[in-house]
Amino acid sequence: MARYSLGLGLCLLVASVSAIPVDNNVEGEPEVECGPTSITVNFNTRNAFEGHVYVKGLFDQQECRNDEGGRQVAGIELPFDTCNVARTRSLNPKGVFVTTTVVVSFHPQFVTKVDRAYRVQCFYMEADKTVSTQIEVSDLTTAFQTQVVPMPICKYEILNGGPTGEPVQFATIGQQVYHKWTCDSETVDTFCAVVHSCTVDDGNGDTVQILDENGCALDKFLLNNLEYPTDLMAGQEAHVYKYADRSQLFYQCQISITVKEPNEECARPTCSEPQGFGAVKQANQTAQFFRVLKKRSAPVMENILDVRAELTTLEVLEGNLPSSLTQAQALVASREIGEDSFRQELCISSFHISVVTVFLGLTVFVAIFITYMIVSRMMVPSDKMQSAC
Repeated sequence: MARYSLGLGLCLLVASVSAIPVDNNVEGEPEVECGPTSITVNFNTRNAFEGHVYVKGLFDQQECRNDEGGRQVAGIELPFDTCNVARTRSLNPKGVFVTTTVVVSFHPQFVTKVDRAYRVQCFYMEADKTVSTQIEVSDLTTAFQTQVVPMPICKYEILNGGPTGEPVQFATIGQQVYHKWTCDSETVDTFCAVVHSCTVDDGNGDTVQILDENGCALDKFLLNNLEYPTDLMAGQEAHVYKYADRSQLFYQCQISITVKEPNEECARPTCSEPQGFGAVKQANQTAQFFRVLKKRSAPVMENILDVRAELTTLEVLEGNLPSSLTQAQALVASREIGEDSFRQELCISSFHISVVTVFLGLTVFVAIFITYMIVSRMMVPSDKMQSAC
């Protein structure tokens, strides 16, 4: 019996020394996709994968584990509101961190030396700045992966007629145009845009505010409250106007970019019906006061973009005016022409009257002289007339 036990012990020792790890591992770096509502992590394996991909600490929850095998690719998709995915809002830099830890296990039941754990983090920024930090995991060495979602690129256009019209640089007073603000983003359903603090000036310091800091219109005769057809688009129809004795208009606005909350709509300004001229004057005074305060204060919001009209300048022409104004000016012109013609005709008639008067006067004088001579000869005595003869 002693010899048999000893032989069995030697066999066990040889078996433990001859054990090898699982013949598979992760090839290269994992691929992280930061989506609008979820994070997707994919791994390339050297051989066909037959293990598990799961969130650390949640192996027993089926929705937090992926058991798919038979391919040289392993991965898992994690929605923001499940599997303890952490969402942390950051003020500096301004944005949202979404973080989780994913384990790739090549053994059906146990964690072995070829397994890997990755702490995955997506940063949805509200400013063009990236900050990252290293995190250590106690039981497995964690590789840090991060992906930065770029800020949208925004533009401001003034289009002819409607939202599908061509950009205009020259316009006439009263012409219908469409003010359009759009932002292009590489991700879908991720950001929200709000247009506010819009001004128009003539290039010489005369500035008028047409949208306040909340994005509400101030003068219904200049621009009405904006419409938001999509998360990253705003627009409104308007009619062209101009400064007195100035033909150029310079438009400038600000656009606030924020991260869209999952399964929620973008917040929009709640505005009342815009008023007329008095409200604009008061708003401009208030805006001037806040501009002074802003110069005195230190930081500026980093998620606010300044956008100008695409062609920078709108040249307003006075040539082709609306029909009502053209008719009015034509009526005034016809009156002026009528008065000038009347004066000219009156002047010509006076000259003719003067000539006729002089002619008549001479005629009367000759007639009187002839009459006088005839009468004088008739009054002389006959004897004197004979002696004279």
